[in-house]
Order: sequence, then structure tokens, then C-alpha cells
Amino acid sequence: MSTSFILENTVIPSVRDLKQLRIALKSVSPIILLSETHIGNLQSLTRKCHESNKKVIVHLDLVGGLNKDPIGLKMLRDLFKVDGIISPNVKIINQAKDLGLFSIHRLFLLDSRSLETGLKSTNGSQLDAIEVLPGPFAKHFIEQIKTFKKAPVLAGGFISTKEDVAELFNAGFHGITTSSSDLWKTK
Repeated sequence: MSTSFILENTVIPSVRDLKQLRIALKSVSPIILLSETHIGNLQSLTRKCHESNKKVIVHLDLVGGLNKDPIGLKMLRDLFKVDGIISPNVKIINQAKDLGLFSIHRLFLLDSRSLETGLKSTNGSQLDAIEVLPGPFAKHFIEQIKTFKKAPVLAGGFISTKEDVAELFNAGFHGITTSSSDLWKTK
């Protein structure tokens, strides 16, 4: 899978509540992030997304009932038909890539050391994109991140206003992930 479905200035719906899925399916985004789900409903959610021509990314740490190991990743691909994952774990990112899953490496900015350590960890990562949290803080480091790793960069976390979205896109992010459904552009 290529990075081509992360389009410039994409607002990616991060669905944490099943009630939000209906809105997300009407969004213009080619991707839906299922942030909180479990293996009992993942297959039907993925099918609904695919029927609406949406790629499905899951936050691996928030898929209830699934082991974060090679077998769990194979299940995501083969049984649940997801298109990709988000994880802060380089080993998991690389295993997912080896299985042909789209892989987004999540970086948390807590302090300067976490930025440095996080960027170094991307060296060994076969990532397709990087997501940096928290978004409003990440904008201060976008150039450093882009210089360090050539990949689309997303912002996530604490993005709740149209002004946040505009500032992040103006700063140079390719896309953002947000659970604020009022920021999801709909058809």
C-alpha cells in the first residue's frame, strides 16, 4: 500500500464512538481511523468503511481483544481486512509493513528528549507516515521532523477548532487526525 491516500490537507476522522461512524463515512477523507474498537465489531466496521470507499486504519494499542504480535497483525489483515495501523512501536510497525499493511508511526512529544528519542526510533522504522501528538505543540517541530524523516507527517491530539486545523496545515502537516466530528469535512 502506498502513501498516496494521505492527501495534502486531509482531516482524518478518528472514530472513538460508534455513533460517530455515520458522520465519518460521509466525510471527504479517504481514510477513517478506528481509534477505539474491539475484535467483536471490527470486521463489520471495516466492511462498512470499505463499502463507503474508505481505507481503515486502527490504533493497534486500542483494539480490544487483540494481541499485538505477528499473529494479531495477520488477523487484522486477513480476517478483519484493515488497511493499516498506528503504533508507537517500531517492531510492530515493521512487522505490519512486512505484511503489507499501511503503517503510521506515532510519536509523542513530552519534552525535547522524547522528540530526539522518537525521531531516532523512526530510523529503523519502515513507516509510511508519522503522526505527532499533541498536534498544537507539534507544529513547533514540523520542520525538524520533516528534515529528519522523509514521510508524510500527521498531527493528532488536542485538535478541536477550525483555527487549530488551519494552523497545522499552514505549518506544513499533510493531514490531521481528530475525534472532533465538527471538523470532519463532509460530502
